[in-house]
Amino acid sequence: MFILREMGDDMVYVCGLFRPSLALELGLNNLKEKGFTADKLKVVILDPTAPGKQTILDTMYRADGMSLMDGMAMAASIGMVFGVIYGSVVAIGPVALGLIGMASGAGVGYLLDKLVKKKHELGQEGPGGEIIVAVGCQNEDEVLQAEKILKEHQATALGRWPSAG
Repeated sequence: MFILREMGDDMVYVCGLFRPSLALELGLNNLKEKGFTADKLKVVILDPTAPGKQTILDTMYRADGMSLMDGMAMAASIGMVFGVIYGSVVAIGPVALGLIGMASGAGVGYLLDKLVKKKHELGQEGPGGEIIVAVGCQNEDEVLQAEKILKEHQATALGRWPSAG
């Protein structure tokens, strides 16, 4: 963790949140060209946290939308409806075929959820994490200039510390 107050108590820090990109590097170079020295710039690279493990059920205290129950329930309902509809023409009857359709539908839903999750994970390649850039400013002109440069170079979020007010 870095300490922002080490440069002086009268500083205002403009903080920007970035994804790793060439625009970030160009923005840092632009800040240096505009007179922000290396001791006024702080860069923190955030490591991405490991995604949660996919579970069968969401709980009341942890519902991240990654559970397998939604797809299983939907596919089981469809399988049960088709089993009851076509069970009237089969010798085992609509109730038994509805239960078989529900079980097979739940299995198909489970496999589809796993397949979609795996395909989604394969598409997330490249650099992960985010980067925080803090720029120490001594007056309002520097603050506005730093905010303008960070916005021009694709900052996803901006903030001031301490807040103006």
